[in-house]
Amino acid sequence: MKRSIVLIIIIFLCTLLFSKPVIEFETLEHDFGRIKEEAGPYEVDFNFTNTGDEPFHLVKVKAGWGCTAPSWSTGEIQPGQTGTISVEFDSNNRPGSFGKSIKVNTSIDKKITKLIIKGFVIATPGKLRKKIGYLDSDMNSVDFGDILMGSILSQKIKIHNTTKDTIYISYPKENIGIQLEIDPYKLPPAAYGELVLHFDTKKQKFGTISDVIFLNTGISDQVKSGKIKIRANIIEDFSTLSAEELAASPQIFVQNETIILDDLKPGVLKTEKIVIENNGLRDLYIRNIQTYSKEFNIEPTELIINPGKKASFGLSIKPENYASKLKTSISIVSNDPKRSIIKLTVLGEVNIPESDKARSVINEISIEKAKFILKSFKGQEDFVILDVRTEEEYNSGCIEGAVNLDVEKPDFTKMLKLFDTEKIYLVYCKSGYRSRKAIELMNKINFTQIYHMFEGIDGWKAEHLELKEPNAIADK
Repeated sequence: MKRSIVLIIIIFLCTLLFSKPVIEFETLEHDFGRIKEEAGPYEVDFNFTNTGDEPFHLVKVKAGWGCTAPSWSTGEIQPGQTGTISVEFDSNNRPGSFGKSIKVNTSIDKKITKLIIKGFVIATPGKLRKKIGYLDSDMNSVDFGDILMGSILSQKIKIHNTTKDTIYISYPKENIGIQLEIDPYKLPPAAYGELVLHFDTKKQKFGTISDVIFLNTGISDQVKSGKIKIRANIIEDFSTLSAEELAASPQIFVQNETIILDDLKPGVLKTEKIVIENNGLRDLYIRNIQTYSKEFNIEPTELIINPGKKASFGLSIKPENYASKLKTSISIVSNDPKRSIIKLTVLGEVNIPESDKARSVINEISIEKAKFILKSFKGQEDFVILDVRTEEEYNSGCIEGAVNLDVEKPDFTKMLKLFDTEKIYLVYCKSGYRSRKAIELMNKINFTQIYHMFEGIDGWKAEHLELKEPNAIADK
């Protein structure tokens, strides 16, 4: 009798020990094949069965991108019962190959199951893929490239109203040297129109011009601002100079084309004097001196230097109150026909007291160090790559696996507070300016570890490193 009771207890304990729920999917991957962009969204069901001896439930099902939306069975899945995870893929504005993963968390254990969807979206012919407010357009940025001073160039932009309402278009603030024709000002549903930009160089300075046109697009009483970015490099025409004029031309000379800023301190203004010499036979006109970092100030930006003489300009910076390596470039545009544009590189590092360094959570990293960190942390759940550029910039190419949060948007801080402050973050923008603003806010919110790629995407491209399209990235 006692042996029978012991045996029953052993069998009972073994049953408890080895009984558990098991989730078994019919398939973990679905290939949509070649699908038409305009026919979406597309949906697929991932069916599963509880092949175990105990019930379980789905805790969370999460897609990595906004174009993918999952829904799933709720409640307890009893032994032998089936359930479904439905995944919807929005093909609109996502032409080309795609691969997405959906992470499934269950109550069984901490293991994450990944479901994969993939395929190829056939682009809708003639579709306008850019946005200007409510308008679809074939472009929302115009790069005129190198153009001669005195030229007037024009660029047509096709627009399309894909909404169900009439869109009213206005140009509230004119830009210097830029005219905009709008045809029509009132665009009915499904109708096409045209914007024509006229860029007059005579009203601009020599050198690189970056400007933004703001348009108002309205539907009923709802107004949405749209942007058109304009870039041009205005140069001087030396083609008419004779051989004698070239021989007697001015000659620009800067002794050090790499400038090292020493003894930089947080919150303390630093000014460096940079000397320009004219080794030619005629007056040297410094048409413009530009820097691509808003942290620096240059004064003056125009100079006239007689033959054999020198002049200088001041480069000033007041570093932010946290550790930072600084890097920027300066372009000097002159009437020297052989070197009409010279570029200077500016480097510096802020001296932070040791007591402050110990408290710092921000690590300034070069592109080389960023490559090492990305490789070291790849695939880890507690590592986040944060791209703080605009959505448009992000969609044009990003570091693989990056998520986007535009630092210039009014709700940036509010959205930032939703992130896990205990994770490790690598933060970047285009050139390092906007990302510095972002990491300062992250520091205030008590993020614990931040890597700042201070050279930005510009530095990444300079090293000929690959960028990915967000909608082509599978977080496998």
